Amino acid sequence: MVSVQGVGEAPISVASGHKRDLLFTIRSVGKVTTMIRKSRTVGIRGPYGNFWPWEDYEEIVAVTGGIGIPPIRSLIDEMRDSGRGKDLEVLYGAKTPSDLVYKEEITEWEKNLKVHTTVDSGDSRWTGKVGFVTSIIRDATMSRNAAVFVIGPPLMMMNSVKEAIRLGFREDRIFMSLERRMECGIGVCGHCNIGEFYVCESGPIFNYSMVKNQKELFL
Repeated sequence: MVSVQGVGEAPISVASGHKRDLLFTIRSVGKVTTMIRKSRTVGIRGPYGNFWPWEDYEEIVAVTGGIGIPPIRSLIDEMRDSGRGKDLEVLYGAKTPSDLVYKEEITEWEKNLKVHTTVDSGDSRWTGKVGFVTSIIRDATMSRNAAVFVIGPPLMMMNSVKEAIRLGFREDRIFMSLERRMECGIGVCGHCNIGEFYVCESGPIFNYSMVKNQKELFL
C-alpha cells in the first residue's frame, strides 16, 4: 500500500522479484497515483496478502493486459532467478503500441522467454499482432495442464478466463489477481469484500474455482 501524506493511499504491486529491490511501476490515473509519481517521499505499508503460486506448477501461462504487467515482471524475475524461466510463457496485450509497458525489457525477455504481445489497435510502425489479449491465448505452447495466471482490467480478466477454459485449460489451475479491489489492506474497511472473502486477507491471488460464483467478482 503506497501513500502520500494528506492525499491518500493505493494498492500497488511490487514490480521486481529481486529481494534486494523494491520497484513500483505506476500510471497516473487519479489524484493518489498522480501525487505518488510527483512526490519525493511516499509511505509504504506491507507487504500484504499472498502471491502467485508458481512453485506449485511445472508450467505457467501468464495472461496480462495494460498496466497489469508489473506483477508479471516480478514473476519473471522470480522464475528466471530460480532457473525456471523456460517454464513460463507470457501473453501481454495493450490498447496501442504506446501503451505497452517495459518495451526494452520485453525485447530482452524475448531472447530466452516465450513472450507473445498484441495490441487492440496498431499504428504504421507496429508489425506485431493486432487483437485483444484473449486472441493470443490460443498461441500458448504450454500444455493444457499448465497453471494460468491472469491480471488486468476486470473485463479483460473475465474474457481471458472464459477463453482459457474454452481452450481446455483446467478451471482449478486458473488464478486471478483481484488487487484493484483493495482499500485498507488489513480487512477493516470491507470495501474489497467478494462474497465470503476479503481480497486483502484471502488474496489478492485467487483460484478461479473458489470465487467463480461470486457475482461481485468482475465488478
